[in-house]
Amino acid sequence: MGPVKLNTAGLALALALAASARAQGPPDTLMYHVAVLPTGRHLSVEARLTTSPGSVVLAAPARAGAGGTTVAGLAATDDHGGPLSVQHTGGGYVIDRAPAGAVRFRYRLDFNDSVSSGSTASGLDSLRLYAVTRSLFVAPDPVLSRKTGRPYPLIRVRFVLPEGWRLVSNWDSVGPELRPRSGTDFTDATLAAAADYRFYGGHVGAATYTLAVRGQRGFSDSSLAELVGQALTRGAAAFGPVPVPRVTFISDTGRKGRTSGSLQGLSSIGLLWEPGELLERSRSHDTFHETLHLWFGGAMEAERWWTEGVTDYFAARLYAEWRNDPRELAALCYESLANYGRIPHRTSTTMASESRERPGGDNTILLVYRKGMLAGLLLDAAIRRGTGGRSSLDDVARRLLAISAGRPLHRLTEDEMREETVRIGGRPAAEEWARVVAGTSLIGAAQVADALRTVTGAELPPPASDKARPKILSSTSNP
Repeated sequence: MGPVKLNTAGLALALALAASARAQGPPDTLMYHVAVLPTGRHLSVEARLTTSPGSVVLAAPARAGAGGTTVAGLAATDDHGGPLSVQHTGGGYVIDRAPAGAVRFRYRLDFNDSVSSGSTASGLDSLRLYAVTRSLFVAPDPVLSRKTGRPYPLIRVRFVLPEGWRLVSNWDSVGPELRPRSGTDFTDATLAAAADYRFYGGHVGAATYTLAVRGQRGFSDSSLAELVGQALTRGAAAFGPVPVPRVTFISDTGRKGRTSGSLQGLSSIGLLWEPGELLERSRSHDTFHETLHLWFGGAMEAERWWTEGVTDYFAARLYAEWRNDPRELAALCYESLANYGRIPHRTSTTMASESRERPGGDNTILLVYRKGMLAGLLLDAAIRRGTGGRSSLDDVARRLLAISAGRPLHRLTEDEMREETVRIGGRPAAEEWARVVAGTSLIGAAQVADALRTVTGAELPPPASDKARPKILSSTSNP
């Protein structure tokens, strides 16, 4: 999810206003009161912002449209109830000539759909609230705060829930207040509330994690809790400590029979399941993938073929290692190869150029996912061959994470990624990079089988037929 953006005029105004207020005393404070009204499919939000005099720039929720929310009736007053002028910009609002002290604003947030159809969507019905926080709050943009050097307001959020409901979030809480640790923590988290969440937790090194499960499916809570714990544990063993102090997983019922295709936030992961769905190989792999986004996409930002495709490869390999069965890795890689073979532009477009062009379609027909996963496998095998098994793609990943850790946006360039890959893997890695990353050469089944042999030490030929995938970790019981 990208930052909320104002239009050109609004952004210029925002930068000028924020720059003029830079380094003026302690940070502002911003308190939200949110009333959850499930019978009306909307939230009533009131906020009070302490601020220096001048106009106040607020960004609107980013995920409008069919699975998101719509802001209605935003109005502002001073702390004594006097009305203030509000201008609606392309991406938010400007409260004009606000007085010093405090500004109050309120709005109604309507949900465009009562049931979220993906874990990056929002939904509110008579049973539960499920939302990405960017879909809820009209708020200052943390990206803009970083650009101007102005401290982000100290945020406090109070929810008024229906009787008996329980709220889960990755934010800090003190009594009834939720306290995000930063502006990014505030805008990039998830929230969910209902009467029937079941909570589980654990530790991986210094990090803690919470799993909130709602609804019944064809697998037990304990199976999912074990899967989440293994994803975090094996990610930490391969790439270093979990990058955030606390991780929140929210497992809820949704319309689609699949796990989310994207990370919810920097420390919160949504898992939406179709009622009755089994915890099969593909769903387990998806959960590993979403968890590894804490490292790739959270602690490190790079080309999309890495943050999605190579993450998919690492997720498949770590999942197979947990199951102690290299056939799991092979099945997922050959599935990617089959999907890659159905992409018309597979030999005419590089993964980087595809990412820039942003073609439509889901991840089964995009090179950044399907070829990206195969590129991860082939690069891993090339590095192992070039170093006699002394190094692997894991070493490259750890090095890239170390470089990105010292950068405010954790961003790496393609040249830096290639340089580290070749430095660690030598000539075989350089040749593979030129062929499958920088080039458009066709990837074949024999190359995948050879790479799997190098990585796992096992003969894993392509499947003779398109047989149904076996169910993994399936169960008919619930907790």
